[in-house]
Amino acid sequence: MRKTIRTPDYPIADTPDGKLHGFKLDEVYHFHGIRYAKAQRFEMPEPVKPWEGVKDAKAYGYICPLLPEKPHEEGDESGAPENSFEMPHVYWPMSENCQYLNVWTKHLNEDAKKPVLVWLHGGGFCAGSSIELPSYDGHNLADYGDVVVVNLNHRLNVIGFLDLSSFGEEYKYTGCLGMADIIEALRWVKRNIRAFGGDPDNVTIAGQSGGGGKVETLLQMLKADGLYAKAVIESGSMGETEVIWETEDSGRAQELGRQKLEEAKKGWQELGRRTVRELGLTKETLGHIRTVPYEKLAKAAQRAAVSLGRDTGMMMLSPSPVPGYYLGSYAFHGFREETENIPLLIGTTLGEFTFMHYLGNKDAYTEQQKKEILQKELGENTEEILKEFTRIYPDKDILYAMSVDTKFRRPAAAMARARSLASKAPVYVYQMNLIVPYMGGLALWHCGEIPFVFRNVEEERMLCTSDRVEKLQDETSKAWLNFMKTGSPSCEDLPWEPYTKEDRNIMFLDETCRMVKESDQRLLSLLSQIRPPFLA
Repeated sequence: MRKTIRTPDYPIADTPDGKLHGFKLDEVYHFHGIRYAKAQRFEMPEPVKPWEGVKDAKAYGYICPLLPEKPHEEGDESGAPENSFEMPHVYWPMSENCQYLNVWTKHLNEDAKKPVLVWLHGGGFCAGSSIELPSYDGHNLADYGDVVVVNLNHRLNVIGFLDLSSFGEEYKYTGCLGMADIIEALRWVKRNIRAFGGDPDNVTIAGQSGGGGKVETLLQMLKADGLYAKAVIESGSMGETEVIWETEDSGRAQELGRQKLEEAKKGWQELGRRTVRELGLTKETLGHIRTVPYEKLAKAAQRAAVSLGRDTGMMMLSPSPVPGYYLGSYAFHGFREETENIPLLIGTTLGEFTFMHYLGNKDAYTEQQKKEILQKELGENTEEILKEFTRIYPDKDILYAMSVDTKFRRPAAAMARARSLASKAPVYVYQMNLIVPYMGGLALWHCGEIPFVFRNVEEERMLCTSDRVEKLQDETSKAWLNFMKTGSPSCEDLPWEPYTKEDRNIMFLDETCRMVKESDQRLLSLLSQIRPPFLA
């Protein structure tokens, strides 16, 4: 049903920072475009100062400028970004002054103390925004679950993660400024969310893809401690499949971890130096980088990344370790003790980026034709791959063996195992395996689970196809809501056991949901041999 303004309401949220004027659709208050911080280019953010009077909060704020898009391949006249139907994008005015957040809530009562979800958008650390996908809208989840939903914009790409620290102390944090913005947003939530009926001591940080990577990063950031109570990582673990401190003795692991961190830091610093050279600047003239037009700066960084990629294989921007601030990946030296009591919900979709558009209707092929297609795609290990696939997914057509994701599933599995060993809090693992009829039948893709979590399936034309999809939406959103409220996704409709060292339980979210024991290591290993690694 279409959401409408039904009452002559004039909602005001009276926060410690100042008063905000939002609007009410049906039973949910919306407050959009709330400024949570300010920052100059390549400087740490500062909280907004309290104000007098009432500020308008009815329109979304600026999003971070995006890197110039790659031109279409020659002969491509579609005029649309790739996979824009499966993952529709909303574009919005851009500015480097992009520290804005949005709030959805059913309460403006400080005593309501409802659980709070802080959602971090995807797009790696280079792209995306809080409103990029229609499925990010927090109205339905806030309404159905009686929770407070917050999402936000922050600095990205070259203005959020370009490491210039080799040029001096004033640039120490430049490789982590996007994360610094997020921490400032979490401080805003801690300080102000009671005015929206939220409980500042029951905040769940969650994100998908790059947003999940940001959640993983926050777990390793000292300044984020005390700002959240639970964590959700959806298709977003940051590419590590080998956990050094899990496979080596402690002394050797510490040394290997230190070496890995040093290598990573040197790589990000080299990208910063090459970008500066591309701009024709030197250490003495570096101050001018603060006023270089964004597009010129972004293109210089892109050229530097291509150059660095040719030399080292390292191309994409992501958070750079900062001593005493961001410790780097857990895989190199383990999780911090301060996060031991943070429950974690982590998982992936079956298909992620393994789209099979070109095959069309899977039912149109004979079994022999299917095996010939698989042999061509999977090579000499086809028979063993199919044996493993049919054992794990007995209800799936064998063609979907080509759809099994490894790029996100393997890092998620590695993190779940590591976390189950190191954490005092429970770990819960899922995999969403839904096959939708779109394009002759596709395994659920990257971002495909988000509408189920936020109860926005009706916004996704290729998903809203049956009563069973509606039921899966209910099961998924209830599980996520229960995790926000209690630290466990288990509920009456969907009993869910934690993932432990002894019992590696995974919830298969599908037309029929079921708990299984993790047993896909061999399948993932075989498929990884014929696919390139994911560079994140």
